[in-house]
Amino acid sequence: MAKASNYTSKTPDENGVIHWSDEENKIWSELVARQLACIEGKACDEYMKGLKKINLPHDRIPQLSELNEVLLATTGWQVAPVPALIDFDEFFRLLANKQFPVATFIRSREEFDYLQEPDIFHEIFGHCAMLTNPDFAEFTHKYGQLGYAAEKKDRVYLARMYWFTVEFGLMQTEKGLRIYGGGILSSPGETQYVYSDTPEINPMNVLDVLRTPYRIDIMQPLYYTINSIHDLFEISQMDIMTLVEQAKALGLHEPKFPPKEKLAS
Repeated sequence: MAKASNYTSKTPDENGVIHWSDEENKIWSELVARQLACIEGKACDEYMKGLKKINLPHDRIPQLSELNEVLLATTGWQVAPVPALIDFDEFFRLLANKQFPVATFIRSREEFDYLQEPDIFHEIFGHCAMLTNPDFAEFTHKYGQLGYAAEKKDRVYLARMYWFTVEFGLMQTEKGLRIYGGGILSSPGETQYVYSDTPEINPMNVLDVLRTPYRIDIMQPLYYTINSIHDLFEISQMDIMTLVEQAKALGLHEPKFPPKEKLAS
């Protein structure tokens, strides 16, 4: 069971408009300004091109209809408003239908620097620019289709593939290491951290990725790199579920992080 969220998503009105407060728009504005400065020279070219296409307002939270207009015209995707937390069934169903779930709340000022659950800033700033790229969009669509059809025990393996690509993916380019994963692109701490000497950075191997444990509440000790965004399209054409079976047979790699401390009862 997923833990309950501290946040409540806003419901669009009859015209599909979400009404944000001045303070919520101000938080968005500050988050965007800070992160744009942080990702300069670090985000991949595909992300920066996508950012130009979606043309995010800096002074207010965008309406989902503004994003949908661009996404539909570029890759046939849409964003869909969802509650703060959704289950895997709904998550995969949306992706399988080319709808990217966006929780319609924004973090409080108390959690300005780090939020464990994805808010509208993470979803839009982190992911929507990449969804204008056909290779990335097709990979995400195929992932949704696979996940929706998969059994629960197999979804855990698929989740690792999503984690190390869509959320925390890196790319080796002629200009050096670049970021395409939304979990990094929306986090100032993680954006700086990937360029430190601390994490291990390995070339993408899908079977290894399916076998790599991760924790959501720490800086990642390990990242995987692709060589171009087209690599994601090529991965989407692989027989991923056969690789999942192989990963299950081989077992998981040793975690590169300490076990999570259990709270005393």
